[in-house]
Amino acid sequence: MRRCDLCKQREAMLTVSQLDKNGRMTELAVCAECAQKRGFVTAEKLKANIAEVLAEMKDKVAEQDSQLVCPGCGMSYAEFKRLGKLGCAECYTTFHDQLQPLIRRIHGAVQHVGKSTKAGRKKAQERLNIQRLRKDLEQAIVAEDYERAAALRDQLKRLGDAVDH
Repeated sequence: MRRCDLCKQREAMLTVSQLDKNGRMTELAVCAECAQKRGFVTAEKLKANIAEVLAEMKDKVAEQDSQLVCPGCGMSYAEFKRLGKLGCAECYTTFHDQLQPLIRRIHGAVQHVGKSTKAGRKKAQERLNIQRLRKDLEQAIVAEDYERAAALRDQLKRLGDAVDH
C-alpha cells in the first residue's frame, strides 16, 4: 500500500505523471480526496464524461449527418453518432472535421502522446536537454557571452551532439 504523496495519510488511488520543462518525469501518488481537491480526473469520471458525450451525440443527429458517408465502409456520420463506433480506418479521414472537436472534448487533446518505456523516456529527456542546451547556446552567442557559449558547446559535445557553431 502506497501512501498519498500530498497528505501522507491516506492510501494512494491514482498516479499522476508529469514532464517538467527539462524533460524529467515526476510521478505523484495521490489519494482520492487530494485528487478531487486538485481537480484530477479519475478513470470513472472520464468514462462518465465519454458516456455523456456519446449520449449527447445520439440526440443531435442532423439531416446533413446522413449525407456524409465514408467511401471505405459506407457508414454515414449519422450512423456513427447513433452507434458511437466508427466502421473502418478511413472513417477517421472522412469524418476528420467532425471528429476533431469530439476527440478534443473527450481526451483533452487531438494528438496521441502515448506511453513509453524507461529507455524511451530517458531518450526523450536527453533530446529535450539537448534542445534546451542548443537554445541556451544560441542565446549566449547572441548576447556575446562566449565563455558561457563555450561551456554549453562542450556540454553538447559530451552529450554526443554535433554543434554547428
